[in-house]
Amino acid sequence: MKHRYFVFLLMLVGLALFFTDMKQERGSPVRQLYGLAHMGFFALTAPVLSRLPSMARRPFSFQFFVVMSVAFIVGGCIELVQPYFGRTAGWGDLGNDAVGGLLGAMFFLPARRSLGRGVLLFGQLAALALTAVVSYGPLTTIWDMRRASKQFPVLGDFETRFEARRWTSGEIHAGIARHGESSLQVILGTGKYVGTALKRSFGDWRSYSTFAFSLYNPEPLPLPITVSIRDEEHSRRGGEYRDRFNRTFVMEQGWNDVSIPIADIESAPAARKLELDRLSGVAIFAVDPPAPRVMYLDHVRLIR
Repeated sequence: MKHRYFVFLLMLVGLALFFTDMKQERGSPVRQLYGLAHMGFFALTAPVLSRLPSMARRPFSFQFFVVMSVAFIVGGCIELVQPYFGRTAGWGDLGNDAVGGLLGAMFFLPARRSLGRGVLLFGQLAALALTAVVSYGPLTTIWDMRRASKQFPVLGDFETRFEARRWTSGEIHAGIARHGESSLQVILGTGKYVGTALKRSFGDWRSYSTFAFSLYNPEPLPLPITVSIRDEEHSRRGGEYRDRFNRTFVMEQGWNDVSIPIADIESAPAARKLELDRLSGVAIFAVDPPAPRVMYLDHVRLIR
């Protein structure tokens, strides 16, 4: 009996964590584990529910229905309430909840043993396959975060396909490269602001003198490109144009090597200094191009 109460208490504590703002930026590995935490919580919900007297006497089909209903209903309610506690809602988390419920039902419900061997094996394999699918993105991102920390002060050399995930858009392209064998191919549409932006693994820029990158323009028509760099404080201050670094460069046909003094970046905001150890965005983009274009980004780095 005491063990049962302890398990229920543990589940309540776990549920409370869904409404706790961990204060983790999107570039933190902790953020990548949020979805897996959803899945793990609802996987453990299955054996907890099975301990209820009204559940223990029921067949597996009823228990399975209850577990999946709890995953969808409770998970959906969590997603609706989370924004009021500084967390964000998402369909992906609800999918993780469902996969967790399936995983728990197929591996932890005692009544699963009443299923035929083939049916149970199929259900378990399906649960494992879905678990692998939803875990692939977060786990590979965490792997690339570790790789990025080892690469620093290189922010992007695009020699592995996972590096493209550090940027909001673009695909690894072999054959056109300023350094190594690959670059990031970015298709520029005709929107107002089109390009790509580093979204994580910024590192600390304070001990460096220059931010540099190479950009290939395959067309004879020059391509104006804007570099915008902002920190976490920029968002808290309202995101005004005068509160970040912005500079435009004209890319001629072929490779263009761009170097920006870190001192210029730091002193860019009108009323303060940019926090170089707390950057939140590095964007390289075109403004309202009249026709679709393409650019190749390579060897994004810091120089001492």
